[in-house]
Amino acid sequence: MRVERLSFYVESVQAVPGGWRLEGEPGFHPRNWARPGDRFERACRESGGQEREVDLVVVELEGSFAIVAGIGGDQLGREDVVTGERLAQDVGHLGQGPLSQSDPNEDLARILGLPSLVGGASAGGAEWSLVEAALGVTLPADYKRFVDAYGAGLIDGHVTVCAPDAPREWADLLQHNTWAQECVRLDFAGPDSNCEDWQLGDPSHWEPDRADVPPWFESGDDLISWGHTGNGDLLFWHVKPGTCQDQ
Repeated sequence: MRVERLSFYVESVQAVPGGWRLEGEPGFHPRNWARPGDRFERACRESGGQEREVDLVVVELEGSFAIVAGIGGDQLGREDVVTGERLAQDVGHLGQGPLSQSDPNEDLARILGLPSLVGGASAGGAEWSLVEAALGVTLPADYKRFVDAYGAGLIDGHVTVCAPDAPREWADLLQHNTWAQECVRLDFAGPDSNCEDWQLGDPSHWEPDRADVPPWFESGDDLISWGHTGNGDLLFWHVKPGTCQDQ
């Protein structure tokens, strides 16, 4: 058995006979959408925090709304996320036995309860050449494959994986990265600096004692943020000239 994560992003709530109608959109791949009888057990703000318990049974769910009944629907509002999970039979890699250790994307999909990439999962491919030109780096192939299959998403209600052209600003790779780099510039240059646009690897802008510049970050390096957490942590690739590696 494996655990499938369920979520729904709430844009508005309307009371209906016997429950509530949640306008918004479900998370994850449609094959993992909540089905009638599944339960949402937690709610929190999209930006993280304010988590509380709910007990909402799914009556109906489509791509733009969910009908739920139970306890906690009256507490929901715009920009809430409701989450839950269900147990599902682990049928292996398309019925072909254990997953190949040589394909970490398939392993990750299995851990997250997502459909196999080989099975045709697709969120639509991004225009990666345009994205990479805007960022000035070649992004990791496994990240691009994962995003092409599943798109942006929230893992365990905590880790946000950004993707190009995501419908929400906080999940859009380019918009999030612009904001993340502004945050790093303030750290590297100190609180009294202005937040003008300069390359993170330019040491002339760093504090003289480089107190907030990590020892592994060297002149000419860069950081590209691929996601963030509900605690406000920013998640980066550490980019050295000619490479792009996770840090």
